[in-house]
Amino acid sequence: MEDSEEIYKAKLERLETAAKGKEPDRVPIGIATTYFPAKYAGVSYHDMFYDNNKYIEVGTKFARDFNWDGLSLLRSFESAPLGLALAGYDADLAIGVAVSSALAGGASHDILADVYSSMPGKELKENVESQFVIDKPVMNDDEYDDLIERPFEFLMGTVIPRAYRNLENLNSPTAVGSLLKMGQELNKFPGFLGEFVGKMKEEAWLPWYYALAPNPLDVIGAFLRDFDTLSLDLYRMPEKVKAACENLAPVLATVGKMTGKISRDVTGSRRVFCPIWYNTYLSPEKYREFHFPYIKMIVKELVEADFTPLMCFQGRYDHLLDTLLELPKGKVILWFDKTDLSKVKDVVGGDYCIAGGIPSSLLISGTPEKVKKHMEETIKKYKPGGGYIVTTEFNGMGDAKIENVKAMTEAVMEYGKY
Repeated sequence: MEDSEEIYKAKLERLETAAKGKEPDRVPIGIATTYFPAKYAGVSYHDMFYDNNKYIEVGTKFARDFNWDGLSLLRSFESAPLGLALAGYDADLAIGVAVSSALAGGASHDILADVYSSMPGKELKENVESQFVIDKPVMNDDEYDDLIERPFEFLMGTVIPRAYRNLENLNSPTAVGSLLKMGQELNKFPGFLGEFVGKMKEEAWLPWYYALAPNPLDVIGAFLRDFDTLSLDLYRMPEKVKAACENLAPVLATVGKMTGKISRDVTGSRRVFCPIWYNTYLSPEKYREFHFPYIKMIVKELVEADFTPLMCFQGRYDHLLDTLLELPKGKVILWFDKTDLSKVKDVVGGDYCIAGGIPSSLLISGTPEKVKKHMEETIKKYKPGGGYIVTTEFNGMGDAKIENVKAMTEAVMEYGKY
């Protein structure tokens, strides 16, 4: 029987071969899910989010039992604005702060009291998935010039006090105490990360992604304005939106390369997660003007640094498929949420790796028989020639039936072999 190191190497090669648009030994399966492993292990969503010992316990059990080629168990993103605000001061510290909520759980949510998220067992019931939404902009429409001209000072002095209730007055004991508590949590992070990765590697775990490179328009929409308000900004102050994006893009590309290096050094994976949210809401013209140029710039820098952008086109991308041909062939993974992969394949042919094919609704409300039939048909359709990775919608399977996820996994192993 193969040992975990041999299995790990095989997974790494399988995913990298597929990413190049070629045929590996089997169609890989890579999935990001926060809460389904908790359901599978009989642990509450609250404990999965807040208890790092439970998080490791659940993660290792799930990695062992399902043995996917890629598995990500990231948690949340509420500390990202604080990390971005620190980027001009200390890049390493900024990265640590930004990823602390994604990897190290709910401490930053409680310490900082962010305005973005609601968490299981806190604002929500203990088995309700976390929710991330900005209720109202934390940057006003007359503050673009400040973001453009002095971004880090503006973020720290103006945005951070609005984004985190406990940092509302940065001179107060509450704010200073909260930052000191954040520092204590960050001090624990390397030990936790080492323990998590070490125990997961014993189960031949490889991350679907472990690094992150967001893009400017989505950062502005998700963390500073909100998507409805930003939609108006594109018409009312287009040049200021573009100027802000131009200033943010190099910073976010650096985030991608720095976290990509951490991922490569710790796990061997070169994939850098590039979430793309706003595409659904934009016309092709607006997408090409405000969104895609900066996405392409970040992708170009990642590829030149020998990373593989894992481009997650959330929502629908059907009206923008022609833009995919402007991305470097054989260097990116095109991961789709609700877009029909057949339409994607018609446009990009065999020159790109595509990922997707499993609707969460099927895993949640279907039967094992329906899941297996769907998987057989899907793999048969996209497997020939290589360049296909089985995955679900982004973080979309928390309420899936356990028997359906088992059927999906078994089908990949049965039908995915070349």
